[in-house]
Amino acid sequence: MSRRIWIAASLSMLQFANFACVAAAPTDGLFDRIETAEIDRLVRDVCRKDVVLLGEDASHGGGRTFEVKTEIVKRLVSRCGFGAVLFESQLYDMLDVEHAVADRTATPTRLAGAIGALWARAEESKPLVDYLSRETLAGRIRVAGIDPQVGGIMGAYSKQRLGAALATPLADARREPCRREIDMHNGWRYDDAHPFDDAAQQRLRGCIDDIRIALAAQDIDPGSEVAAMAGSYSRYLDMAMHGDGNQRDLGMYENLQWHRGRWPRGTKVIVWCATVHAAKALHGLATDMTPMGRHLHAAYGERAYGKRVAVIGFTALSGRFGNPGTVGEPNVLQPAEAGALERVVLADSDAGLRYVDGKRLKRLGTIVSRPINYRKQHAAPWADVLDGLVVLREERATTPLRPR
Repeated sequence: MSRRIWIAASLSMLQFANFACVAAAPTDGLFDRIETAEIDRLVRDVCRKDVVLLGEDASHGGGRTFEVKTEIVKRLVSRCGFGAVLFESQLYDMLDVEHAVADRTATPTRLAGAIGALWARAEESKPLVDYLSRETLAGRIRVAGIDPQVGGIMGAYSKQRLGAALATPLADARREPCRREIDMHNGWRYDDAHPFDDAAQQRLRGCIDDIRIALAAQDIDPGSEVAAMAGSYSRYLDMAMHGDGNQRDLGMYENLQWHRGRWPRGTKVIVWCATVHAAKALHGLATDMTPMGRHLHAAYGERAYGKRVAVIGFTALSGRFGNPGTVGEPNVLQPAEAGALERVVLADSDAGLRYVDGKRLKRLGTIVSRPINYRKQHAAPWADVLDGLVVLREERATTPLRPR
């Protein structure tokens, strides 16, 4: 045996030994032994990937899903060397958190605000936020956002300071008017006297176009932070002004790749997002939509993609799910159809969850399930959409974050 092969084999055996050792450690009570074993199977499947996309229902209201995803994140970081967690959250506010981490002023509250209301207002997300806050301050992982959108309930940076950051490259006479225009839009401070009409849209688009022209004229690195934010904001305007939702997914893909390009080579990343964005393809599940995962699939090519990227979805047999931002009354999951994937997978045991790997998904063929949207059951060849699927016996709706 050559020295190179011997070293590779030894490292592989050491990694497996470490994995087995950690896998035997007790959990915090959230998962029983069968559930823990199923999560371990999933982690082993994706441990060597470069990118793992962890999806969820489009309503972002699955409390049990949040708990399972948080556990997967922790294991991928501790056992498999993943070094970054990216959210379907605003690029801009998460970059502000990155700066706060660098100058040691980051807090869990600030991170939660940047992650946004879809997750941070749920009680089930607090363990994730606390964990990420500790790990980023310790320098063990990075956190980032990939969404080109602005606005929302949270997102203090994009509402208050993004305009000034974007307008920096402009000449003096143009800088302040554009700062005001961007801040007005991001904070949605329009009223009857200042409507978001065609003229306002043209002014906003003109500012972003002028910023990108100024960046090029000043020979500023296209990979710089301000250039990335300006390009992302331009994608957002394409989406918002023309109703083209595909621009959002394309922007998320570009931002994901931008982050990977500026981080140390080999940084393995986890993407926390809705399954509809993570999917390799949608096969009519979302009309005329090209998801972020499809762009990744195309970028790597069929053979390389399977080795480097994995998309994991979530679905449930029964239970309840919440609404975006954990507002309103929970929704009841309608009974799964006879012969639905959820019923088939859970039929042979009383396990709280099962992991369905890609091979079994392929064997199941076209079958009814609901990993894209808890409100709708679809028949689809799910192996073409996902690389793995977590099936929960009972989903639990997210609960509003309790005051501390």
